[in-house]
Amino acid sequence: MDWDFIHEDIDVEFVKKPGPPASFTWRGEKHTIAEVLRGWSDHGFGALGYRPRWWQRRHRNCYRAKTSAGDLVEFYLDRAAGKWILYRRQRARDPRPASDQ
Repeated sequence: MDWDFIHEDIDVEFVKKPGPPASFTWRGEKHTIAEVLRGWSDHGFGALGYRPRWWQRRHRNCYRAKTSAGDLVEFYLDRAAGKWILYRRQRARDPRPASDQ
């Protein structure tokens, strides 16, 4: 399966902070996070690069997760801009055979 590049702003909701969102809204539709598969910090972008002092950092908190619909998504918090971005999505396979669609 191929990834769909999206790179659009999303609104997120949390059960508790700190941590990954429990759900997000994209294009008016709410998506529930069923499972967070991976989380990491990305320091490898921007003119400044990695900075050891927290107030100089321009990093992203990234997540790969599975939605309740079975889609795989990658999204991140851009700490410099203060907004969440849905980076890409891999749609779940339709379990029905091609002849039933």
